[in-house]
Amino acid sequence: MNFYPRNSLAITAVAFAVCAASLLAIGGCDNSTTIDGVARVSPESVKGKTAVRGTVKFLGTAPERKVLKNEPCHDGAPKTILDETVVVSADRGLMNVFVYIDNGPQVDGGPLPDAVLDQVDCRYVPHVVGVVVGQGLKVKSSDPAFHNTHYTPGRNASNNFGLLRAGHEKTVRFTAPEIFHVRCDVHPWMSAYIGVFDNPFFAATREDGSFELNNVPAGQYMLVAWHEIYGELRRSIAVGDDGTIDVDFEYKPPS
Repeated sequence: MNFYPRNSLAITAVAFAVCAASLLAIGGCDNSTTIDGVARVSPESVKGKTAVRGTVKFLGTAPERKVLKNEPCHDGAPKTILDETVVVSADRGLMNVFVYIDNGPQVDGGPLPDAVLDQVDCRYVPHVVGVVVGQGLKVKSSDPAFHNTHYTPGRNASNNFGLLRAGHEKTVRFTAPEIFHVRCDVHPWMSAYIGVFDNPFFAATREDGSFELNNVPAGQYMLVAWHEIYGELRRSIAVGDDGTIDVDFEYKPPS
């Protein structure tokens, strides 16, 4: 499932405000990077002082997690693993949900440290991983087994590369925001999702369904929760100059 940013006027307004602030403060505009035709500012230039936090809950009876075969993988690996598509905690928290600001400032993630997508005992770790446009994603293997990493996004270049053994890695970058599936053709149960975002204000929910977006600048935004099965939930939020905003989401299973 792909997503496309909305409210381009809001994005432009935020980028203009950041640029104007830079002009006043240092006499220059930090808006010199262009990726795929989009002018982008540095992540440091858009940092605010507000935290947006909350929990994503699952209402109703959680589906039973499927037991997946995990063989052949490698000696010492568990023979079965649990599917990570729908992971619900004892207090109804839903794990592996992307929560992100849809219409934030457009930044170049190149200066940010690489995110990591590992392959451990024939599982992708983590199940969902996010990067900013331009930021490196280090795809690595901790397994003494051959893997290939295969994805066919809608807006970014497709790729299919192999990692032969433990310690092998490859760093990839993306030029457009979207969420897409990645798989291993050698071990077809292996499944993960990569989220590429316009701004650094995103997170994946933890085991208890909680999330926190830090350093959000003041503004009016659309906050989105995205799950690979249950889709999107959207909330409009007003972020002040500092403090904390609490926002919760609730998914209901299909009737």
